[in-house]
Amino acid sequence: MFRFNLTVGLLCIGSAAIAATNSTYGPMYFHSHVRDADACAMTVIDDQLVFDDAVSNPAASCPDAFGWKQFVEAVQANFWTNWANDETVWVGDPKPLCASADANDCCFVDPDGTPQVGYRNAAGEIVEPDDIGGPGTACPYIPGDWGGAHETTFAGGKPVTSHNTTFLRTQDPARIARQREVEVVYRNDPFVTYTTANELYSKAGLAKLFARVAGEGANSIPYRPTGQGVSYPSAAVMFKADWIPEATMLELGYVTDHDDDPDTPPQDPEHPWITMKINASTDNGKTYEEGIYYLAAITGASKALPRWHWYAYEHVQNLGRCDFLGCNDSYGFRTTVEIADPTDPDTKITFASNFITPHTQDDQLRDGQQIFDLGKRYPSGDMTDGLAAIFEATGIGDGSAPVDPDVPQVSDPAWRSYRLKGTQTTFYNTDGYATQMGASITEAGFVNTASCMSCHVQASVNAQGGNGVPGVGATGRLNIDGYGKVVTGHPENGDFYDRGTTQRRAVQTDFVWGILFAQ
Repeated sequence: MFRFNLTVGLLCIGSAAIAATNSTYGPMYFHSHVRDADACAMTVIDDQLVFDDAVSNPAASCPDAFGWKQFVEAVQANFWTNWANDETVWVGDPKPLCASADANDCCFVDPDGTPQVGYRNAAGEIVEPDDIGGPGTACPYIPGDWGGAHETTFAGGKPVTSHNTTFLRTQDPARIARQREVEVVYRNDPFVTYTTANELYSKAGLAKLFARVAGEGANSIPYRPTGQGVSYPSAAVMFKADWIPEATMLELGYVTDHDDDPDTPPQDPEHPWITMKINASTDNGKTYEEGIYYLAAITGASKALPRWHWYAYEHVQNLGRCDFLGCNDSYGFRTTVEIADPTDPDTKITFASNFITPHTQDDQLRDGQQIFDLGKRYPSGDMTDGLAAIFEATGIGDGSAPVDPDVPQVSDPAWRSYRLKGTQTTFYNTDGYATQMGASITEAGFVNTASCMSCHVQASVNAQGGNGVPGVGATGRLNIDGYGKVVTGHPENGDFYDRGTTQRRAVQTDFVWGILFAQ
């Protein structure tokens, strides 16, 4: 009778040398690419981050350094108070876009003015939003145009769920944090002005988009008179922040009452967290409760590339930060490892690595296989001289001003507690391997199949201005824990067209899922 050797079968993914060390190392090799070219270097000139002249397209050639540039520039801009968010862009009871400069009772756009976007009433007056930083009505608005958010008021919070989560506490503690977070997607000014000018903030406007682009495919082929359809400007930025409530932070052991001072929130004195007071609702805006929230993770995207440049940051103390996919940063931090010399495997060398591989443990079946050891912390790594110089020159995290737990400060040392998880700029790498990226909290429960690009390329609308690809990245398949797997790899033509035709089923919105909130 034929007997399949499990160990040999599984080792076809790598060499015998790899198997002798750790059975997960072969697959992890395809996540560990050094992303940045040797020439990638930044300096600060007049408070602006500038790449060396040798780098003509930093988002493509230096994706990790460019990710840090995006992080620093967002902090410099005080994104938490000045930038719009989903609830100030996709507003309640939206008005139509103004058809002309003198039209009234409509949403205007004036990129060179202050405010840049907003509502002009029937009397021709520009109307100030009722709660700067809170959910908007009538028309999109940018908090920075009105002096900045008074306080983040957010209707999309999640209720604190059962504390009886024994299994997840060890298997995937980040999933607990995810289910209690306030997830705020901040949008910079160029993003908001484009969204408003193209009436992408309402279902009525999105239905017009579908009619225009679908009509092209039905009536104008092989030509494209509508151009690129939705195509955000290269300066547009999306910046999703995961804010975790204080009670959950204490429960998971992320922070403690280290100073016994009732006037200061719990913290981690060695690796402090950025905190902010948020007035959040967990019942869709019926009631609100104010509290301190902790910044645990950031997932951002810049339209510097046609398919956007994607990046993820996590607090260094997040449990399971590098689980499943590892952590990869070829610009900002290095972790020292001891490895075999590439040309002399019997010799050990010390190497400052861009990659942190996931924790593993023996499966105790004497089959030479390792399995993931989940929900643990990972090494901090050492900040590179290049990133240290950027932080020093911009004053980020320099401690020059007192920390205010209610409102983030550029100088708060806690900014130095965040680490780049990874970047993504293509659907596949040059090895032919589908790229993946997911933060431990943002994608908790499905990190092992997460791909920002593969999910967001599905963002689209139907003829009614609603979601064009129901499921939002879902596959209908389950992972080993029973949570749903999500898509990886290239987009599927059948998501957007009837098979073999130019008949539109959905019109894409340039990787922007915020359209789900359109009313």
